[in-house]
Amino acid sequence: MKKITLSLKKITGSIKKIYIRLQLLLNNKNIKSKLIYVYIFCVLLPTLVTNITIIGNSLKLSQKEQRENISNIADSIAHDITRALDSAVYVTVDLYASDSIERFLDRQYATASEYYLQYRSFFDNYVFYASSKHLISDITFFSDNPTMINGGRYFRVDSIKGKDWYQKYKQADTDLYMHIYYDDTRYIDTRKRMLSIIRRLNYTGLRDTEKLVKLDLNYNQLLENVTSSAFGTTVYVCHGDKIIFTNAPEDKGDKSFFLSSAIIPEKEVQIHKVFTAYGVNWDIYVTDYKSNYRQVFSNNLGIIVILFLADALIPAFMLALFSNSITNRILLLVNYLKKVKGESFEFITGNKGSDEISELLENYNLMTYRMKELIENELKSKLEQQELILARKQAELQALHSQINPHFLYNVLESIRMRSVLKGEMETSGMIESLARLMRKSAVWGTDYIALKQELAFTKDYLELQRYRYGNGFQYKIKIEESLNLYKIPSLSLTTFVENSCVHGLNRAGHYGIIFVSAYQKADYFYLEIEDTGIGMEKEQVSSLEDKLNKADISDLQMSNSLGMLNASIRLKKFCGERTRIAIESEPQEGTCITIKIPLADMEQQ
Repeated sequence: MKKITLSLKKITGSIKKIYIRLQLLLNNKNIKSKLIYVYIFCVLLPTLVTNITIIGNSLKLSQKEQRENISNIADSIAHDITRALDSAVYVTVDLYASDSIERFLDRQYATASEYYLQYRSFFDNYVFYASSKHLISDITFFSDNPTMINGGRYFRVDSIKGKDWYQKYKQADTDLYMHIYYDDTRYIDTRKRMLSIIRRLNYTGLRDTEKLVKLDLNYNQLLENVTSSAFGTTVYVCHGDKIIFTNAPEDKGDKSFFLSSAIIPEKEVQIHKVFTAYGVNWDIYVTDYKSNYRQVFSNNLGIIVILFLADALIPAFMLALFSNSITNRILLLVNYLKKVKGESFEFITGNKGSDEISELLENYNLMTYRMKELIENELKSKLEQQELILARKQAELQALHSQINPHFLYNVLESIRMRSVLKGEMETSGMIESLARLMRKSAVWGTDYIALKQELAFTKDYLELQRYRYGNGFQYKIKIEESLNLYKIPSLSLTTFVENSCVHGLNRAGHYGIIFVSAYQKADYFYLEIEDTGIGMEKEQVSSLEDKLNKADISDLQMSNSLGMLNASIRLKKFCGERTRIAIESEPQEGTCITIKIPLADMEQQ
């Protein structure tokens, strides 16, 4: 017993030594080499043995089972159709051999009343037992007896000579004929697919009277029989180039035309069976059959268990080696990365080996060093830059505003206005008051973004000053949609464009002219228009000015001698968005129209 124990310990010790040596060896191998070993020992060898044995046997059994089951399905469908046709033919045999039917069809009726009495008597006694059978939907008799009246189940032959099915029956020149067609001679809601058996009634053969019976089969019942025999497959029963019965989802039922056999996926057909019934050739196609492997694996369970054990033990030994070589160091790296997530940057020490994972650990240490350096230098620098950018933006806005902020003039004008009041110069006082309101607005920094209604008040004050200055030769008109009064724009922006039209557009002898100011909404845009009847501009000047206003920024103000419209354009874009656009139309000696277009979505309301 002791010898056995010692032998086991030696074997165990030897295995441990081999395991440790293999582990150290794998630590110095690259991942590609390790994956090759995994593939050879854990995948290739077990898979070859297992798959060749199991799959080979399974395929043979499943293919045999599939062929038998599909063949049985096709045979069952053929049997159902043949049996249904047999039942219908047997009914025609009874009708063919019936003396009462023959006498009724051959009898010459003197009056319509006589025919009707015979018809009711015959109908009540015979009851047409055959039509009550679920496979037959209707039975109709036809005779060339001229004394019969068309109606019910009896018609004269001359009433059907134009029918397609009758002409095909005559061409076949046979006592028993089967016709498959779509009956579109009915009303729209009663049109349907038809399978009819036509039989000549000449049992005695003593008369030349043409007599025949037409049995219409119950199409939906036949389709139900075919569908119930499909057993989870897709079945197509065809006659010629038409699909007569199918359980495919493309089929819309008996109220629609027959589908073409061209839709059958030839590559997916698993069996094609041909049979003939009563002179009609039928083709059966079966697709979508799925084999059942449960029985196959149940029959081969013993072999499967043995092969499974072989597949499990070999990979277990090899993967144990790979686990210690790869996963332990990967887990070490994961733990240190979790520390990084908690903003604790520590270096990994004691790294052993020369494979890709060891290189990954070294790169982690380099990354940690760079991240520390980035946090201490780069991020702080960027924060400072952001603060500078914000400060610069604020300074730009203040600079824009300061260019139209002549505060001291307001106090001077107020003093002059008071002197005019004391002297009784009320018109002069009123003009100075209008100008003072303009100066007061420019002196207030906190309300640079005001409602259109307020801006129009400043514009009107300015225009009144101009009319006072130039006399009756100067006129102006303002037209504003009431719904736009509360939309906000930069203060004095509209007034600046109006001032430009007065100074540059009407700057001619006599200063005669008209200024038109309008604001309106069109589609999803807000429009401001300032139009004058002044001296106008050339096309080159218009194009240059328009381009300059739409592309203006702070740096342009520093290099420009004229600040008015440029300043207003920049402030409009900063307050109302970069999508703000200014369009100019002008004709020399005719006038100029400036249109400011702002998306309503970018504007605010007071």
